[in-house]
Amino acid sequence: MKVLVIVPDVGRYGGTRCFLERLLDIHARHGLFTTLLAPTDRCNSDIGSLAVRYGIELVLSHSRTLPDTRPVLTPFFDFLFIWRTVLVNRPDLIVVSTGDPGRLSIPFYFPIPVIYILHTIPERCFKILPKAYLSIGSRLGNCVVAVSHAAAESVSAFMGIPPSRVEVVYNSCSVVAYRNEVATPIILTVGHLVSHKNPELWFEVACRVISERPNTIFIWLGDGELLEAVRKKVKVAFLEKNILLLAYQPNPSKWYAQAQIYFQPSLRESHGIAVLEAMAFGLPCVVTNIGGLPESVVDGETGYVCSPIDPAGLVYKILKLLDDKELSERMGLNGKYRCANSFSETVQEQKIIALYKRLSKLKIGE
Repeated sequence: MKVLVIVPDVGRYGGTRCFLERLLDIHARHGLFTTLLAPTDRCNSDIGSLAVRYGIELVLSHSRTLPDTRPVLTPFFDFLFIWRTVLVNRPDLIVVSTGDPGRLSIPFYFPIPVIYILHTIPERCFKILPKAYLSIGSRLGNCVVAVSHAAAESVSAFMGIPPSRVEVVYNSCSVVAYRNEVATPIILTVGHLVSHKNPELWFEVACRVISERPNTIFIWLGDGELLEAVRKKVKVAFLEKNILLLAYQPNPSKWYAQAQIYFQPSLRESHGIAVLEAMAFGLPCVVTNIGGLPESVVDGETGYVCSPIDPAGLVYKILKLLDDKELSERMGLNGKYRCANSFSETVQEQKIIALYKRLSKLKIGE
């Protein structure tokens, strides 16, 4: 079976990158002949090593679609980006993996089944014509994959995709056995420092918690457009010893292993791979009731779920976990168990392979 995987961009970390790596690993395990198509100007430099690691063919092609490209032109430019690779490789199945709703949906109209994996939640309702374009295309023997039920509902409501054409395949993570005991309490956050991750609320909550428990340290791992702005706030508040913005870390595992609590105050989140990673390390999680986060964190069992407009509530829950070690450890173990049973790599692999078989009507290995 020949599969063409198309990605509009490949970053160094995040849910989209983790899902892609897991997808390529599944292909290698099942002996699927895979070609990865990516744009020459929007991929991290290690895309080549990714292809070598999983033994796949890498094709880099120029893409003319830019953030300011008019929507009516996007399908045309996307066609120019992919048509030659499709013609040469003649795949049995096309998999599009994207965090940009509607982007690279032109393969819906090719005579090849398509699985369109969307790693985010649409921010707005599409207009009538784009909705009709996506709705019709998704019905032509194709399928849209969302990474949570909350994301699936938004895909149907905002993009016009029939619910019957949307499947949910969660992100996955393997549980980790070890933790390091650290005397200083660490509250960890991992992800891009961008507006929808809500660094303003994060900073406000951090300041309030530190005022109550001065030995607490808040750490955010990740790059982003708001990194320097938050660093300035920390400096003005004279909290450089308590609030650490450590930018991108290629190996965040050591930070998960040292932390006591994971904190995710997002305003938009399709599922949240970092929350799963935290649960895999046995961390209780304090998150907002946004998107797919409540599908991972069970309020009162594996952590706490609060409103993003209730900073006082978030502060109270974090202080409660800091002050009650037994509660914190119990919730962390519950989260690890939930991760192993509900978000395992085995479950994810089974769902993906089942989709491949259903849409391509081929036996895996052919």
